[in-house]
Amino acid sequence: MTMNSRRYQHAATAGAVLLTAAAIAAAANHQFTPACGFAMGVLILTEAALREHRRHRRVRAECEWARRRALGEHPAPLDPCCLLVRYSHGEAHDRKCTSDHSLEQFLAQVEAEHRSGGA
Repeated sequence: MTMNSRRYQHAATAGAVLLTAAAIAAAANHQFTPACGFAMGVLILTEAALREHRRHRRVRAECEWARRRALGEHPAPLDPCCLLVRYSHGEAHDRKCTSDHSLEQFLAQVEAEHRSGGA
């Protein structure tokens, strides 16, 4: 996933640069309608490149956090602890959650309560 994320980031950045050049050339030739269209494309591709950059940074941070956990360290949870918590406004956590609220820990707790006859 990281490699594709970087590839998409670089492609979107290159596209934004090319569209910027096209927008400048169109504006210089007094073709303002195409220049506006190119400028909109620049905004869209810039947002896509930034999104892929954030995704790449998150994946790297999760990998580093998991590596440190595997070495027996107790790193602090990432901020946010997982991507699902951001989109669910704190109501849900996903498998890659770095806090004590991960799905796997929750299921283990429910299973332990079920085995012990708890409610």
